[in-house]
Amino acid sequence: MALSMKSAQSLGVARRGPLRSAVRAAPASRRAVTVRAGQPYPSDWLRKDPLVPVLGFLGWTIPANIPTSAFGGSSLFGLFTERIAANLASFPQGPSIDDRFWLYFALY
Repeated sequence: MALSMKSAQSLGVARRGPLRSAVRAAPASRRAVTVRAGQPYPSDWLRKDPLVPVLGFLGWTIPANIPTSAFGGSSLFGLFTERIAANLASFPQGPSIDDRFWLYFALY
């Protein structure tokens, strides 16, 4: 009995009776959503901010340009663009299945 109470207590399960657990679930916040027919959908739902894609691009590209020893002192971005250029040189034919391009593609 003591073991089952201890495991219930460690899981945050409230027991019934005079000894109640001090852990209680927080009340969930609820927000009412009203949908009415005939109202146009707001055209600015995306709230375009040009700074977001720019920062996302820089936040991904700058760290990918840091040379690492895992790539022999080269950067992932440099090796990836190098393989893209090499594959574009033989354009009608795509990269083979054992081309390093696929590894760099998956990592990037």
